[in-house]
Amino acid sequence: MRAALSNVALLAAIILSLPAPTPAQDWAGSFDAAIVDDITLRRTIELQFRSPPEEIFPQLLTRVDLYDPNVIEVRFDHSQSENPGQFGVGSLRICVFADGRELVEPIVIYDPPYSYGYTVDHEASTMSLPVSDIVLIYSFRPAESAATHLNVQAFYDPRIPGTVPVIEPVLTGTLRRTFQTAVDVFGGTYLGDERP
Repeated sequence: MRAALSNVALLAAIILSLPAPTPAQDWAGSFDAAIVDDITLRRTIELQFRSPPEEIFPQLLTRVDLYDPNVIEVRFDHSQSENPGQFGVGSLRICVFADGRELVEPIVIYDPPYSYGYTVDHEASTMSLPVSDIVLIYSFRPAESAATHLNVQAFYDPRIPGTVPVIEPVLTGTLRRTFQTAVDVFGGTYLGDERP
């Protein structure tokens, strides 16, 4: 009995000494909600990858050319990163398309391997999108057998008011194709998407 109580006390001491999980480790990820304050959440996408978050996080962030057939090159500019010279909030991901146009995507959330998010710098991009604002937030969580469950939230609003019925099916189709290709390339399952 004394040994059992001693073990319980030891276990309690260990649990109490563990650091509390940071908000970034929760499912929703950690980010400044002001980033998406005035933008509408249009689509939530769920995926499962066979690799752990530490592996799939950098692949999705840096190898867009492998899972988006329209992107032929991905470059990075870390000159304005919060971590000068390396990835951080403020880094730019530049996706180069087959026709030479570029989409410049500032990183607005960076908390590896839990979450990242980006928007589009319309002025710096040479590719035009039919949206005035767009933010994609990726939240990674470990799953069984060293796998990863990924939740992607797509926030966007049309450039021209009233065009949501036209734009939404096009952007939803693009997101589906892109993420279905990502699970094919990196190994996983597209679990589905829905309007919140």
